[in-house]
Amino acid sequence: MIRRVLEISLQADPLAHGDSGAVGGQQILIRELAKNIQRHGYGVDVLTTKTHPSGPEKFSLGHLGQVVRLSHSLAKNQEEAWMASVDDLAADAMRWLSESGRQHHLIHSHYWLSGLVAEQIHRETGIPWIHSPVKMAEWNQRSGDDLNTERVAIERRLLAAPNAVVVSYLSEAEIIHRANASLPVYVVPPGVDPTQFFSRDAGPVLRTQGLTRRPCIYVGRLEAARGLRQALEVLASRRLPSDFVLLVLGGTRREVHQGVPVAPFLRELKDRLGEHVQFVGGMPHRGVAPYLAAAEVMIAPNQGPTLGMAVLESLASGVPVVGTRVPGVQDWIDDGQDGFLVPLDAMETLWEKTLGLWENSMQARKMGHVGQDKIHRLHTVAQMSDEMVACYQEVTGVGRDQVGIGF
Repeated sequence: MIRRVLEISLQADPLAHGDSGAVGGQQILIRELAKNIQRHGYGVDVLTTKTHPSGPEKFSLGHLGQVVRLSHSLAKNQEEAWMASVDDLAADAMRWLSESGRQHHLIHSHYWLSGLVAEQIHRETGIPWIHSPVKMAEWNQRSGDDLNTERVAIERRLLAAPNAVVVSYLSEAEIIHRANASLPVYVVPPGVDPTQFFSRDAGPVLRTQGLTRRPCIYVGRLEAARGLRQALEVLASRRLPSDFVLLVLGGTRREVHQGVPVAPFLRELKDRLGEHVQFVGGMPHRGVAPYLAAAEVMIAPNQGPTLGMAVLESLASGVPVVGTRVPGVQDWIDDGQDGFLVPLDAMETLWEKTLGLWENSMQARKMGHVGQDKIHRLHTVAQMSDEMVACYQEVTGVGRDQVGIGF
């Protein structure tokens, strides 16, 4: 009999195009996880919500998997509306479970809203439940931001009910242990598909963008927590080599129009930097790979915790990363080996390190190869799925204890 997992990812449809709000990196992680655990004989149903009214209700995801879109849709980043919809979402999910007739061995929820729905399913069915908190509000808060106390209370409650928790890096696990010392916590780092992200000829991208040499690159959303604004403000104050270019990959079609950012502060910085910065806009995930591989160095100026998929994908492409010391960046970079880490507010230092690598292609290539080797040893999608399956087996009692994974 097929062991079947119910992955609940209401905010991040693994098959949706482009940006997905607060949990964009989760799209990639859940898609790769769902595809790769099927190698172990697991069937996978991913429950999500509709992102487009005309989108199909069901879509195949591998030979033993599917994405199921519930009838509800979620407005982007509208947490109060999400909270009000929990009971309806849970009823919709229970209805689908009943009609499908499928027997699930495990529930794995991602992010707090999915956790609330999983909590109700777990309570009604008794199916073992693993929760991945993903950017808890207390942990993700930046200085000056208002803390959503209702969400904090929800996230704390979700650390009391599940059978176990899975997180992406150790610092996140330590926070959860302080909240609930008896809760089993597993650390499963995200993985990269090395058949998509690898070293490539830079020529096609250079010709497309009209460049004469490899650029620096930024990959991510354009929101404040990503640190792009701070990085560009410091870059605009520097005297730059005539052929230096930063490519900015990210933003929806509403945020970047014909190479020009819509946000006034980014448009002003674009005007100040001129040809030294190109806003490429967003693109499907597979389209990012050639751009990453064409870069000399990547910047990750994040101002708060992140999953860090772009960092891992850059290293897999043989491109070193200069980033800030925040979770999800510092966890994947070995300082001085495959990139550099700088303090959160040290954008001058970030650019000194970045320009130093950009001007020294030999050093950049050497560091990139070190990072690429590390990804192949530790951070592939196959390794991620192997470790996750070990967690699933331990929680459901069908496998041996994996003492090297959980604690």
